Amino acid sequence: MLNFDRWLTGYTLFGFLLVLLLSLLFFKTKFNEKSSTPQVGWVWGVAFFVILLFMRYPFIAYNKEMDIDESQMLAQALSLKNYWIYWTYVDGLTQGPLASYCLIIPSWLGMPFDYTSARLLGYVFLCITLFATFRTFANLFNWQAALLTFTPIAFFYLLSQGAFTTLYNEYVCLCLLALCFWLFSILYRQQTPDPVTLFLLGFLAGAVPFAKLQGVPTALLTVFFAGILVLMRSTRKWKAMAVLMIGGLLFPLIVAILAIRFNAIEYLWKFYILGNSRYSSGGSILEKALNYLNFLKMSGQFSCLAAGYLLLILFAGYNGLTRFLKLGKSGRPNLLFIFGLLQTLIAFYAVIKSGYTFPHYQQYIIIPLGLLTGVLLETALLNSQWSAQRVRLLSMTLLVMLFLPHLIAKLASIGGYTSKISAQINHSDLGKPLEISQVSKEITRYTQPGDAITIWGWHPAYHLETGLPQGTGDVISYRILTAAPDQKIYQNKYLSDLESRRPVVLVDQVTAHSFWFNNTISYGHEHTPKISHFIEQNYKHVATVNDERIYVRTDRLKASIAHHE
Repeated sequence: MLNFDRWLTGYTLFGFLLVLLLSLLFFKTKFNEKSSTPQVGWVWGVAFFVILLFMRYPFIAYNKEMDIDESQMLAQALSLKNYWIYWTYVDGLTQGPLASYCLIIPSWLGMPFDYTSARLLGYVFLCITLFATFRTFANLFNWQAALLTFTPIAFFYLLSQGAFTTLYNEYVCLCLLALCFWLFSILYRQQTPDPVTLFLLGFLAGAVPFAKLQGVPTALLTVFFAGILVLMRSTRKWKAMAVLMIGGLLFPLIVAILAIRFNAIEYLWKFYILGNSRYSSGGSILEKALNYLNFLKMSGQFSCLAAGYLLLILFAGYNGLTRFLKLGKSGRPNLLFIFGLLQTLIAFYAVIKSGYTFPHYQQYIIIPLGLLTGVLLETALLNSQWSAQRVRLLSMTLLVMLFLPHLIAKLASIGGYTSKISAQINHSDLGKPLEISQVSKEITRYTQPGDAITIWGWHPAYHLETGLPQGTGDVISYRILTAAPDQKIYQNKYLSDLESRRPVVLVDQVTAHSFWFNNTISYGHEHTPKISHFIEQNYKHVATVNDERIYVRTDRLKASIAHHE
C-alpha cells in the first residue's frame, strides 16, 4: 500500500466511495426478480472504465519510477526506436520484444518516454484485458455466474494501491491471453468452429511467446482445447485444424525470418528461449509449490482477489461438489471444468516456476481461476435453484468481503500502520516532467543527441533522464553479474557490444545503496577482467556522484576538452 498526502488520501477515499455506491447500485439493479438478461449495458461498462481511470489517475500522473521494470521497458523502447532490431541491440532478459515495442506507440503521438505515458498505455491494455475477460465469462456462463465471477477481478483492479498499479512487464502478455480466452469462448458457443476465429486464436496465441514466455503454457493449453472443439464439432476437421495451426505458426515464423535476416537468430535461441528456460532462483518445483502461501502473503492485495474466489468456490462446494463432474446436455460443465482446472494448474506452474516471488506474476492465474470458479458456481446455482434475492445476498456478501480488506488497508495506511518505506506520493508531484538526477546531469556534460550510454548495474532510469539509448544489448547487468553456467557467454556478448558500439559514457552504478547489486567488492566492473581491461584502455574516470563512477570514452573526452579550450 502506497502512502499519500492529505489531498490524495481524500481523493482516494472518495474513489472508494464511488466504487462502493456503483457496486451497490449495480447489484441491486441486476440481481432482482425482474432481471433475467445477461446484458450489462454500455452505460455500466463506460462507468466502470471511467472509475477505473479515476482510481488510476494518481499513479498515471505520478511521473516517477514505482517499479524498476518500468524503467527497463522504457529504456528498451527508447533504444528500439533508434535501432529497431531486438536481441541484437536490445535484450530484455525475461521480457519479450512486444512489451518494449508497444511502448514506442506513445512517442508517435508526441509523448515522451516517461512513466506517465507508459502507465497510460498500460491503462489502455488493462481495459482491453478486462473487457475480454468479462466477455469470456459472459460467453461461457449464465449471466449470474458471469457477473459474480468477474466481481473479484473488478474490485482488485479498481481498488489496488500498490504493485499492481505500475506498468508490470506482463501487460502485453496478459492482454493477449485474455483475447485468446475470449476467442476460445466464442468458439465454444458456436455449433461449428468458425475458421476466422480459429485463425485469430492461433495467431494471438503464437504472439504470446514474444510478449513473455511465461504465458506460453496457458496459450498452448487454450489452443489445445480449441483443437478438441474442432474434433468434437467441425464437419471438416482437418481443414479447421490446419487453419488453427497455420495461425499459431505464422507469428513465430515471421519473427524467425526477421531474426535470421538481421542476424539475431542465435541470440533469440540462446539468450531468450534457452536462457529463460533456465531462469530460476533455484530449488525444486515442489519446494516452490510448498512456498506458495508465503508468496501469497507477499503479494499484497492479490490475496483479496484470491479470498473472493475461495468464497465462491466454497459456496459452490457446499451446494454439491460431486455434481460439477457430471455431464450436462452437451457435456458443457465437464469440458469447461477440465479446461478451467487444467488452466489453473498450468498457470500456477507458470507463476511459481522461476521461484521469484514477484507479485505481478500472480496475474497469470486470475483468468484461469475465474474460469474454474465460474464453472463450479454456474452448476451450483443451477442445481440449487436459488431465488434472485438469495443470489443478491451472495453478491452483497462477496462485495463486503472484497471491499473491506482494501478499505482497512487504506485506513491503516492513513493511520501510519503500514510500511514507512513505501513510496510517498504527494498531490504536488502529479503532472510534473521527468526528474533529472545529478548522475544524468553529469552524463549530459559529455554526450550529444544520438550518443549511446551503458549502465553497469541495475538503473535503467538514466537512459530516460538523458534521452540516450543503451550502448549494450543488456540494459541491466543481471545476467552478466549473476553466477550461472552461461555467465561467461553473457559477459562476452556485453564486451562485444562495448567494442562494436562504443558507448560514449559508462556508469558503474554498483554502490552500497544500489538495487540488487549492492556489493562493490563482488559486482564492481573491475572484477570482470576482460571488461575491466577494455574500460581501462578506452575510458577515463571523470566523476563520482553518489558513489557512482562515471567513465567517458577517451576520444570523446579529448574532443570535449579541445572544444572548451
